[in-house]
Amino acid sequence: MISYHTVVIGGGINGCSTAFHLAEKGKRVLLLERNTIGSEASSAAAGMLGAQVEINSKGAFFDFARASRAMYDELVPKLESYSNVQVDYIKNGMLKTAHTDEETTHLLEVLSFQQKAGEKVSWLTREDLQKKEPDLKDETFQGALYMPEDGQVMAPYLTHAYAQSAVHLGAEIMEHTSVSSIKKKSGGYKVTSEQITVEAEHVVMAGGAWTDLLEGDIAVMPEMIPVKGDILSIRPKKQLFTSTIHAPDVYLVPKKNGTVTIGATEHPGSMEKQVYAGSIHDLLKSAFVLVPGLAGAEFNQAWSGIRPQSADGLPYLGSIDNQGLWMAAGHYRNGILLSAGTGVWLARTICGETINQEWERAFSPHRKQTKEGVSSEAYH
Repeated sequence: MISYHTVVIGGGINGCSTAFHLAEKGKRVLLLERNTIGSEASSAAAGMLGAQVEINSKGAFFDFARASRAMYDELVPKLESYSNVQVDYIKNGMLKTAHTDEETTHLLEVLSFQQKAGEKVSWLTREDLQKKEPDLKDETFQGALYMPEDGQVMAPYLTHAYAQSAVHLGAEIMEHTSVSSIKKKSGGYKVTSEQITVEAEHVVMAGGAWTDLLEGDIAVMPEMIPVKGDILSIRPKKQLFTSTIHAPDVYLVPKKNGTVTIGATEHPGSMEKQVYAGSIHDLLKSAFVLVPGLAGAEFNQAWSGIRPQSADGLPYLGSIDNQGLWMAAGHYRNGILLSAGTGVWLARTICGETINQEWERAFSPHRKQTKEGVSSEAYH
């Protein structure tokens, strides 16, 4: 029977990142994917690296998100060199807009805490906003937070860059391989699929919204909540804005290739892959209110994805059985951003290195969960 140091189950962005970082440490790694690499949420995501725009309070999640974002300047050139895949990484900044007194008050509170945390962030008045992005025409604008360090990538490209970089460093990947069972054995685990049975010292569960559905008799998986999202892309005749724009009911992401990604709805509990016509109508309507010039754009495509969410909105990172069975899932709408930190952290933990104890407690699969960490914003 073939033996590996680690078997990673799930070929989404966090599984691929974990495989890459373990391979970089010289470990023998096998990644098993039931479909194809990046075929689910990792290919559907808008690709935002929103460490500041997504998080409204201080704590372990904010610090982990910032640490992950900080890795991209060094990580991206390395991945592009290993994989020969360009991931379209840009720091175009993000605007989080306020349209009511309540939203303005809230964003000014966020401004204060992020400034105290040492982040680059500023408040733009309505007049400042018009000067920065003249094609934003919504008459309800009161102002916006501007976060210049938040950026973006093309999510499918980054996922494949991780995967191909892992292979470049010696990892093996098997697609169309569904795992049927994981069993504990002396010194590790036996992982079984129709195609192959292998042994490994460690197993990483990274199956996104499907992570808790795997049959096994060695541990109880934390519950995963699927959240379906519809998203679309259009191609304006000319560039109308440069920053990513977050409004309460929609976001607009101007891509390096000239398209604009518009997203995204939320349908908790749904794993349907159909794109809802009503969702596309609502997203376009909201986008046209913000930037009327987008109405003349060419429609490109629409798609959907299933985000994996935990009960409290935080990822599951750590050991499930307090031995060699690990979990890297539940990243919800921050999977692309957190992939860098997730891969580094899991690889270090699996290899016995010291990690941040506060993060370990906050993201433990065994933590007591409340819904305090779940944002009430109904988009992304």
